[in-house]
Amino acid sequence: MAEGFLDRQQLLICFKPAGINRPILMKDSSGLNSLIRSGSWVVDSSPYSLYYAGMKRLLLLNNVLKALLFFPLILTPLMAPAEERDVIPEIERYFPDEVGRTWRYEGSVLDDVQRIASYTNVAMVEKTIDQNGVEVMVFTESNQANHGPSKSLFSRDKEGIVYHGGEPTTLFERQLVPYQVIEFPMTFHHPYSQIEKKKVAFGLDLDHDGKDEQADVSAHVIAEKFETVSVPAGVFKDSLKIVGTLVIRITLSGNQDVVRMIDKTNSWFVKDIGLIKGVERTTFPKIEGFPRTNSLIIEVLSEYSKAEASTF
Repeated sequence: MAEGFLDRQQLLICFKPAGINRPILMKDSSGLNSLIRSGSWVVDSSPYSLYYAGMKRLLLLNNVLKALLFFPLILTPLMAPAEERDVIPEIERYFPDEVGRTWRYEGSVLDDVQRIASYTNVAMVEKTIDQNGVEVMVFTESNQANHGPSKSLFSRDKEGIVYHGGEPTTLFERQLVPYQVIEFPMTFHHPYSQIEKKKVAFGLDLDHDGKDEQADVSAHVIAEKFETVSVPAGVFKDSLKIVGTLVIRITLSGNQDVVRMIDKTNSWFVKDIGLIKGVERTTFPKIEGFPRTNSLIIEVLSEYSKAEASTF
């Protein structure tokens, strides 16, 4: 199937930005993630299967992911600024990325149109490479969101983590990267904008009028709190909960109606381990007779290894 063509009975699936990629987030995404992992569309045989895999969810994606969520900060003259009061100590340690690190996740997909599936996904920091003069880390996944192998490129410095794209990719994603999925330092209840872009070529003709649509893309992440989380790999106290929200507003070229896809990812990270749990909910709009639907992806950590030795 040619890139950018979508049959009436096939809709999108996977936008990974939001920013949280598996080892480091947000899907994302996104987030956009992803997230968050951060960003990419692929084609699925079932209608309305768009999964924010990012803030990898990260990332991102994230997607990284909601009708724009903002948590106002209420300050009084006697209180310290939020940047000082709510800064998360050693935030970098929640996103380990040494070459050789491996994570195994058990996942489930619930699609209220027609599908329920279980799967296993192994994520790994494979290597570092040079990309346009920037050292980037190559993250691989064996079965991202139950849709087969994927590859994501990330870099990090003292200001945070940046997503540089991945494989498979699309015209849509290539217009968004690179973008920052995680910001250092990070404070509680302080939204961080990953993506704000308008009139992005969507690369698909959703209303079948012979013209591809355009879209406005917004992705934000926010650190909410520490929680105790139980997964097959163990019980982890002080798990950092990060929420990513991705909103894609698509203008249909035929009648200029605007439809909205929303992807929200809740991700929990543990210091020196990374992502231990991700829950991604995606809402698909009603288009040309298809009803408004939702999908849910859950991944939980079952095993992990540090770079020195594998536990598999």
